[in-house]
Amino acid sequence: MSLDAIANQLEKLAALQYFVEASAVGFSAVSGMIAAEKRRMDLVGTYAVALISAFGGGTLRDVLLDRRPMFWVSHEEFSIAILGLSIVFHYAAQLRRSLTPLQARVYRLYDVVDTLGLALFSISGTTFALAYRVPLFSATLFGIMTGVFGGVLRDIILLQLPTVFVQSTLYVTCSFLGCWVYIVGLSLRWNEAIAGSLGFTTIVVLRMLAIRHNLTLPAPSHFKQRP
Repeated sequence: MSLDAIANQLEKLAALQYFVEASAVGFSAVSGMIAAEKRRMDLVGTYAVALISAFGGGTLRDVLLDRRPMFWVSHEEFSIAILGLSIVFHYAAQLRRSLTPLQARVYRLYDVVDTLGLALFSISGTTFALAYRVPLFSATLFGIMTGVFGGVLRDIILLQLPTVFVQSTLYVTCSFLGCWVYIVGLSLRWNEAIAGSLGFTTIVVLRMLAIRHNLTLPAPSHFKQRP
């Protein structure tokens, strides 16, 4: 299927794209709230980190595609909803501090929530890039940027080396492969929802397996040498 045919197909699915984007924003925002709570930030800090996590990747995508207004401006409800969630999460977190087992359970949910945000934003970013007739490989890179850039900014704000830039469990690789599953499905004229679901599932399953089994990309030999 040509780029024009893919773009025309995607333009007919605005409602589905909105649902995917809203879901990605929600999961990414919650991952930011959990990260902020680990650092014991106040409400302002929690809201700021949630916004950065939720909007960072989509903003970079919109800037590069020259989309105006940006998605979080045209959908003001996202910012308002994140504010409400931040208030609830922050003060619920204060109540949890006397309930260590419950707090630990929330921390364990971080990887799951972060993975869902990664998968949804990766598919969303690829979708918008294809709708703008971006070539296939570049569209995959747009998907990766949309999926990971919010987390990169979140880690920088929290004074951490972004996890995607260090030798760690597979992260960007999961996004890359999932985006290609999505693109191949569209090229084979699969229904967009089916292709997107398969791409999403690929990312989630690969990321969960990577966390469970500590899967990483092969490290160069000099990384393994002790100084």
